[in-house]
Amino acid sequence: MTKRLLLIGLAISLIISWGIFSCRGPAEKYDLVIKQGLVLDGSGNPWFRADLGLKGQKIVAIKDRLEPQAASRIIEAEGLVIAPGFIDIHTHADRDLLDIPGCENYISQGVTTLVGGNCGGHDFPLAELFRQIEKKGIACNFASLAGHNTIRRQVMGMKMEKPTAEEMNRMKELLRQEMAAGAIGLSTGLAYLPGTYSSTEELVELAAVLSQTGGFYASHIRNQGQRITEAIEEAIAVGEKNGIPVEISHIKLAAEEVWNQLERITVPVEAARARGVEVTLDQYPYTATSSGFTSSLPQEVFEGGRDKFLERLKDPEIYNRVKQAVIRSRLTSRRGIDKLETIYVASSRKFPGYEGKNLKQILELQGKAVNVDNGAELIIDLVREGDVSAIFFQMDEKDVEALMRLPYVMIGSDGGLQLAGQGSPHPRSYGTFPRVLGEYVRERKIITLEEAVRKMTSFPAQTMRLKNRGMIREGYYADLTIFNPAEVRDTATFAQPHQHSRGIIYVLVNGQVVLEQGKFTGKRPGAIIYGPGYRKK
Repeated sequence: MTKRLLLIGLAISLIISWGIFSCRGPAEKYDLVIKQGLVLDGSGNPWFRADLGLKGQKIVAIKDRLEPQAASRIIEAEGLVIAPGFIDIHTHADRDLLDIPGCENYISQGVTTLVGGNCGGHDFPLAELFRQIEKKGIACNFASLAGHNTIRRQVMGMKMEKPTAEEMNRMKELLRQEMAAGAIGLSTGLAYLPGTYSSTEELVELAAVLSQTGGFYASHIRNQGQRITEAIEEAIAVGEKNGIPVEISHIKLAAEEVWNQLERITVPVEAARARGVEVTLDQYPYTATSSGFTSSLPQEVFEGGRDKFLERLKDPEIYNRVKQAVIRSRLTSRRGIDKLETIYVASSRKFPGYEGKNLKQILELQGKAVNVDNGAELIIDLVREGDVSAIFFQMDEKDVEALMRLPYVMIGSDGGLQLAGQGSPHPRSYGTFPRVLGEYVRERKIITLEEAVRKMTSFPAQTMRLKNRGMIREGYYADLTIFNPAEVRDTATFAQPHQHSRGIIYVLVNGQVVLEQGKFTGKRPGAIIYGPGYRKK
């Protein structure tokens, strides 16, 4: 009798339980399921087919199949590649991030994380920048280096001298401050002011701060032409003497005299890596650089600041010396290349009519003879009236390809955030990552798709020491790029740079869709990525 009563009670309990759960319906386990995509996890391994289950900001499941009823939303990814969101380790996005929080020209490339503060310059102080970003919201993740040029200028202005002990201590303190605010490392711009005035010893001593706080050393090296080997060795020395990683920015052979001499780069880098020094490099897939015209002039003429520079130019002897230096550095070609046709104005607030035109075209507009003398004087005039951003065609395509094949070279745009139609910027700001996938992977077969994705994801994440980003793994943040491998390509050109790429279908940042079927959603789920020395106040 007792056994019979127990069975009846159990049956009643099961009926009640079934009724409760059947009224509730199936439990929702995932916010989003991405179904049957070709998963390239960022490691460099071949793709595998899987479903991804997302909950909140994270990837919580990677399975052969997930039940569709277990998701609030489904993205069908049949025939599409699911990759980690691309990480651009070299940008100048900090200059405009508060004005262009949607990061559209990068989101459209599949980029989910931007690193600013490169080439020695950063938005100072970082704590204030980060506070404003968190208040406003951004579409992509953002991390920043602390710039040596910025720190030196804060302490020493535009002096050429070696820092005093007091000045060095103040620079160190500012670097500690920026590392505590969340900087991921220290950057230098040794071809730019006032970094060009610094010695190797100064850099080694300042970078010693990173030995205590963590972080890596990123350098726009002093020379990318005939003295590139020595410049690389200087960067390596800064890292090796402090036991910190070294990341060499936008590597290139940027002078005709050294084209196709890859050993100038590989020999010092591989010798250092053989010694146990962690040296990595980044590159963009173009044969043109972009920077201000000030780097074309002898740097000592800027000592003491702009007023001193303008005063010096009034001296005919100094002016002529500057002019001859510009002709030698920018307008002379041993290969017979007409440099007046290969240097373009990218942006100029004072001379917007020059944007998109080369020096030859500008001289013709001015009614002047097209020759190197007038070209040099034009460059000096542009700098005198206010620095102008320019594009310089100065690399060989064979070197771009050869560098891309090196396993320790990752992809970085060296671009910035752009407003559509404003200026005539380098197309790298719109096309870097899809250009690699379409041109160098699919069309030319320079590297494999798996290797390209590694160079855009886990490799920069490893260099930055990012946790839970840069790969597709359970528990990692859901920064994802979904693209069509047969269609992805860049469309931005030097003539028409303001064009978004094709073939990037979805982009997710921290689990939220910011690009859907190629259209921006307007969401701003991006986060500040703080460095190892971060101290929350």
